[in-house]
Amino acid sequence: MLRMRLCLPLLALILAGCGEYKGPVPDATYFWQIKTSTIEFSACTDDADFRAPLTPIPITDNTFLIYKVSSDGTKAITQKCDRLDAKTCTPSDRMVIFDVTGRELNATESRKQPIGMTGCSLQETETSTLTDATRQMTLNLVNVLTLVDSPPACDQVEADLKMRSPNMLGVEGCVITSKLTGELK
Repeated sequence: MLRMRLCLPLLALILAGCGEYKGPVPDATYFWQIKTSTIEFSACTDDADFRAPLTPIPITDNTFLIYKVSSDGTKAITQKCDRLDAKTCTPSDRMVIFDVTGRELNATESRKQPIGMTGCSLQETETSTLTDATRQMTLNLVNVLTLVDSPPACDQVEADLKMRSPNMLGVEGCVITSKLTGELK
């Protein structure tokens, strides 16, 4: 009888772990309704021309992040849907492919844009990290900016920007983070 009383708590602990949510399920489509959106700057110029277009991602009652998990559970691809029904979904126009590791989805993308006729380009590397907390999620979009292609021209672009900036900072090494939260629908 004593052995049975010692085994029951151990059995309860083992069984409690069996039903634990481990992350997105293969072949499932997830509909996250976005609830909040913020933006933060670190080591960035505060020049009005630079910051004015950089605002939190706008949200409405109909703002969703939707993705479908691959059949092997290792990837998730963003979707566009006619309604909250997986049968109406297809890959989104700006398809993002996340790597799925447990409850975390990650994607990295780089873009480059020339700065006028300077020969210097602004490179943006965006790392997206979605954390699935079962019924809630957070999505951090971290953008790191660097100046590339022509070091002398880029040095001049950075120096000019620093001179115009009230905080005397440029864009080299600037980090812009958009943070979103959402609920599973």
